[in-house]
Amino acid sequence: MSALLEVAGLTRRFGGLIAVDSLDFAVEPGEIVGLLGPNGSGKTTVLNLLSGVLRPDAGRIVFRGQAIAGSPAHRIARLGMARTFQLVRPLASLSCRDNVLAGLAFGRRNAWGDAARAEADRLLERVGLGLAGDTLPGALTYIDQKRLELARALALQPELLLLDEWLAGLNPTELDAGIALVRGLSGQGITILLVEHVMDAIRSLCRRCLVMNTGRLIATGSPAEVLADPEVVRAYLGDEADA
Repeated sequence: MSALLEVAGLTRRFGGLIAVDSLDFAVEPGEIVGLLGPNGSGKTTVLNLLSGVLRPDAGRIVFRGQAIAGSPAHRIARLGMARTFQLVRPLASLSCRDNVLAGLAFGRRNAWGDAARAEADRLLERVGLGLAGDTLPGALTYIDQKRLELARALALQPELLLLDEWLAGLNPTELDAGIALVRGLSGQGITILLVEHVMDAIRSLCRRCLVMNTGRLIATGSPAEVLADPEVVRAYLGDEADA
């Protein structure tokens, strides 16, 4: 089976800081892969490079067999990659339904009219916002704004979904529901690359994890394997790991 996403030598600098340092990894179709690391390790920068928010300084990104490094975000989205952001970015002046309609209209489907409205309502229901179609995003809780952003991402019909700390800040009941939702998306054939600090979610969802520190990949393996890796422990705990 060929990889859905292949990354080789991916590098991004900000002035003298190397935020992503010659990163190599691949994601196979149907996987849920966790991308882990302490704050500042470069995880969100990787998602920004994959999704076209940033251009890499070096390296290759191949998605569905096509080289996309440096391509604009709208082209990458239409190829079948969608994402959520760590800081949610709803279209504040549009209702929840119209936020999702924007994804349907300008994504892979180019859907309009009554059928698109029905699909937008179905996606809102899918993420737990079935009664919020006419609501403005500003009236939602932060957690529900995350749900809205996920519904808009799903409107693009992604083959690869990038989730940037989508489960952060959930209470235990919401976390269980969020884990079930992500697992259900995977069951529908969506491949997921998940940046997350909630280890219960990582253990529950991911068979394979990638761990970064200071822009480099320092470990790969199952959640149990990488969380027991001495270099990973040092990355999270610093000198305390040797105490």
